[in-house]
Amino acid sequence: MKIYSWIVAAALIATPVFAKAQNQSHRDDQADISEREHSIRQAMAETAHYVSTVLIQPSGKGRTDYDLVSGKWSDYETHWHTGQAIWGLVESAALLNDPSLEAAAKRAGDWWISTEYQDLHPFAGLVDAAHGNRLGPLLNWTTIADGTPGLFALSRATGDPRYADSATRSGKWLWRNTRVPDSVKGGEGLFYNIFDPSRGVVVTDWNPHKQGAVYDQRVDYGSPPIEELARPNIEGFLFADMCRHTGDRLWCDRFLEQAEFALARQHANGLWMEFEPNDPKTGNVHPRFNIWNAEALLEAYALTSDNRFLDGAERTATFYRDIATKDGTIHYRLNTDGTAQRGSITGSAVAFNGILMLRLRDYGKTGFDKAINRTAKWLAANRFSPDHADPNIAGAVINTRYKTGGGKAQLIQRDVGSTFALRFMALYLRDLRGENVNAHLTGSKSP
Repeated sequence: MKIYSWIVAAALIATPVFAKAQNQSHRDDQADISEREHSIRQAMAETAHYVSTVLIQPSGKGRTDYDLVSGKWSDYETHWHTGQAIWGLVESAALLNDPSLEAAAKRAGDWWISTEYQDLHPFAGLVDAAHGNRLGPLLNWTTIADGTPGLFALSRATGDPRYADSATRSGKWLWRNTRVPDSVKGGEGLFYNIFDPSRGVVVTDWNPHKQGAVYDQRVDYGSPPIEELARPNIEGFLFADMCRHTGDRLWCDRFLEQAEFALARQHANGLWMEFEPNDPKTGNVHPRFNIWNAEALLEAYALTSDNRFLDGAERTATFYRDIATKDGTIHYRLNTDGTAQRGSITGSAVAFNGILMLRLRDYGKTGFDKAINRTAKWLAANRFSPDHADPNIAGAVINTRYKTGGGKAQLIQRDVGSTFALRFMALYLRDLRGENVNAHLTGSKSP
């Protein structure tokens, strides 16, 4: 009896102490969240200012690659880069309550839709999304589609349908003209990658990446593997956005068919190694391509609640989470065995996989908490100072590529580190506030 009384008394004494400890822990957690929110909000404001005033030019066209050696900008897949900048600015404008950011996004959107081919051209309805760099004026499926989510986001934010309408016209052209025929072995569910505006044709017999960027009718290019000519091209989930925008369920059905084929071609490690820019022969892995596909699988999950799509996206996020260095860095040249060449730092991949992990966590997937917070710290820390002496990079998130050619070295700082970072920061802030980030992204009702 005495022992029992002692236990009760001890419990009564300990309870206030335990409660006090719980309260202190709660206050510490709240202080930590407040500190993280302040840090990310400040980083977001500085990065958004850079994107809206430096990357988005007065014409609305986005800047892409800046050579730190020569101090000059060059164009590279400008449509998708500009589209990503639009998306990041739309998200930032909402979180920071800054109308100047939405104004910059609208200026960029106006440029994007102004590039649409008109009636007399065989590509009428498609935007003239020149690849640039080694491929010059050739168009690439994903140069268009990777930028379209920003156009749909801009229309939702402003109530102006012109941006989403233009993206939809491009999507309709792509559906009509680029599907690989059923008669092509191994081409089931694939779409041709490249289009040649000078000849007005979809490229079906020549790989410009490996066989030269200018088509020569005198040359026998052989028969490049279909995986070098076509891909699932689900990046940017264009058909899903078209479904939401138009209310036509047919586009949802087409998107889900596309997702099924993409999922069927995913490897067990979460990657799509058969398709460029991955290289199955060397094991080289592109830092963003696979995450694009996984993001699209999340859109398929949002439409169907089919766990196969969710699991596929999880496999991809896990690969990139585990291949990152201890501090969270992801390098440009990666290999399936986990090794990497450390000359180029890819902030866009850090941020993009952070987005994927945030969304997976909100869908109930576990094991990503530490990596998500690591991503936030990395993006806040790895930025050029806002008062940097070179205004072309002041406030930018680090995203470098080291290149050599013709006896000259280039150290390229790319825009996409900053634009993907804005998307991650916006979702991270919403997550800290207890919002469901997936509900925010897929809130518009699907047919």
